[in-house]
Amino acid sequence: MTVRPPAIRLATPQLDTTIAGAERDAIVVWRGERIPFAALPARIGSTDGRQERDGLYAGWIDALEALNPLYRDRRAAWREQATASGAGVRDLEARALELEQLAIQSETVYYAALRRYLALIGIEQGDATLADIWHVERGSSWSQWFDERDLNRAAGAAGRDAIGATQGNGWQSAASGLRGPDGATTAPAAAVSELYGSLVGDPSWLARALRVASAEIAVLADFVAFVRLFRLRRSLAMVHYELRLARTDQEALQRAYFSGIVGHMTGVSMPEAAYLHDVGTPLSSVADVQRSMLAGAMAERLESRFGSDWWANDEARSFTAELADAAGTEDALAQLGYDALDWRPVLRQIRTRLIGEMSGYGGPNITTRAGTRKV
Repeated sequence: MTVRPPAIRLATPQLDTTIAGAERDAIVVWRGERIPFAALPARIGSTDGRQERDGLYAGWIDALEALNPLYRDRRAAWREQATASGAGVRDLEARALELEQLAIQSETVYYAALRRYLALIGIEQGDATLADIWHVERGSSWSQWFDERDLNRAAGAAGRDAIGATQGNGWQSAASGLRGPDGATTAPAAAVSELYGSLVGDPSWLARALRVASAEIAVLADFVAFVRLFRLRRSLAMVHYELRLARTDQEALQRAYFSGIVGHMTGVSMPEAAYLHDVGTPLSSVADVQRSMLAGAMAERLESRFGSDWWANDEARSFTAELADAAGTEDALAQLGYDALDWRPVLRQIRTRLIGEMSGYGGPNITTRAGTRKV
């Protein structure tokens, strides 16, 4: 994949500040409890009962609709700036086309894993919503397995700072702690952060640094690989959705495109109300995919040069620090020995950690509302 600077560089600082304030102040009242809008996704994810979860989810959607006028104002400002600067969508079209093979090659393994994880919470694939994925993604059984001391020790083994309080977020805290400081200003630095974050699903790191029981390593690695693949496919979907969004001002079409494209790529129902909430800075979805691709290339090269325990090797850590200091993606790729970004390394890494992929999709028998079947 050719690396090119984004064709669209837009900024709306005043609107961004207004939106951040509105999101911060928005409250959803549920059974007499006042829940901040920003806290709702985590609250929904931690709710076991589906009826309760759906009720909270409906409140989140209502809050989105209340915020949508502000999101529309920001998008209108972006569009006006793009028109004034003469920027178009050709760059986005080229990138979407280049990424099409990643969507195709990841589809079978993704849907196999999706069916397995939805079955664990008694939901059929065609019946799932974004709220259900949040519930799966939370990984509560793994969150309860880790404690702060274990996570801090493991982060130290990988040469990262201690993570601080986990606040019950378990494996996700491990990922966050391994990433290190937020606010990376370059694409290579962000990719290095994602590289370290991906260690939470690395069998070698789980065994040596976190000391996960051998019988549980493959299961935890499978879970993290599924979450990574869901997020990667969602970013891919957003690339295609942003392309459609740039072509129309009809709100009904925009909503339908979001629900249809992102819902199809992730295999779960997406609320139309989120059609603008999930759009970051224009082309940020492309940056998300490229960051994952670069992190995958880094992991592949580090493992080939230093072995699967590269994170414990001082020379490998120094090399990783040099990658983080690279001026841009092309410079980092040159240090790695790659000519261009390639989606295959990150997909290979994810697929080798999925139990279903390693066993020919023949996972365990799981009982759902539709009966017992192999998933």
